[in-house]
Amino acid sequence: MKVISGIMGGLGNQMFQYACGKAVAHRLGAKFYLDLSWFENGNRDFMLDAFPNIQGVRKYKPSNDYYKCNKLFQKVLRRLGVSTKRYEHIAEPYYSYWAGIENIKKSVHLSGYWQNEKYFSNISLDIKQNFLFPNFPCEESQNIVRRINLSSCSISIHVRRGDYVENSATNRFHGVCSMEYYGKALQMIIDKCNTSSPELFLFSDDPEWMKSNFDTKGYSFVVVDIPEHKNEAHHDIHLMSLCQHHILANSSFSWWGAWLSTQDGIVVSPKCWFQEETMRHYNPSLPSWIVI
Repeated sequence: MKVISGIMGGLGNQMFQYACGKAVAHRLGAKFYLDLSWFENGNRDFMLDAFPNIQGVRKYKPSNDYYKCNKLFQKVLRRLGVSTKRYEHIAEPYYSYWAGIENIKKSVHLSGYWQNEKYFSNISLDIKQNFLFPNFPCEESQNIVRRINLSSCSISIHVRRGDYVENSATNRFHGVCSMEYYGKALQMIIDKCNTSSPELFLFSDDPEWMKSNFDTKGYSFVVVDIPEHKNEAHHDIHLMSLCQHHILANSSFSWWGAWLSTQDGIVVSPKCWFQEETMRHYNPSLPSWIVI
């Protein structure tokens, strides 16, 4: 028996797809494979192999899932209504948690985003072990680590821009969190922590915009903009996870930064995860997080 997880999108999406498939394989006692065929279009890079504990996961090859027989025999089998594939294909039916995942009893190929902790909460400790980070690549990274560790109130703030801003269709679907949201979230954490000296660690796919436009309210801050991290986004998630508190964008990237955090802090998440009207009910935030 095998579970094949289709991997696509950016790093945050890839992590959700891996975690969901891993949980299904664990429940079934099945072999676990990653289908990387989506990356053949060259739009994105497969990034999960940055995690040392994932590098050995089997890669799916379509030829493995067909009977070893000639084309004529395959044609006869199809006419008889017999599938020549050895697994069922399941596409995620909707963004909210799909309880049908618990009814899977045989080999399966999963495709979708699966952005909900419920899909893998039963093996959350294993997932955290799978997503153990490699060492930071440079002294600049280590300097930020030291600054986070020395802070009495470190706050990770993620602003997602990029295609959320530049692509009109993506903008209409996702939308961008407002500065009002970030200001309210920041004040909420400061009030709850009863501190006057928080230190802000700002993460974004548009750091230059952050340097000129993000309102830090006069608090000490650093915009994380490290050249060595440019093609290794997991380092930024790692830095996020080291912070005590978190203000998320409507993005799976900062979702994982908060979920993998080693600190027992406050997490603030946007209520509107999608701008699209039919999607506004969906939100992958955890019950312990503050949604505003």
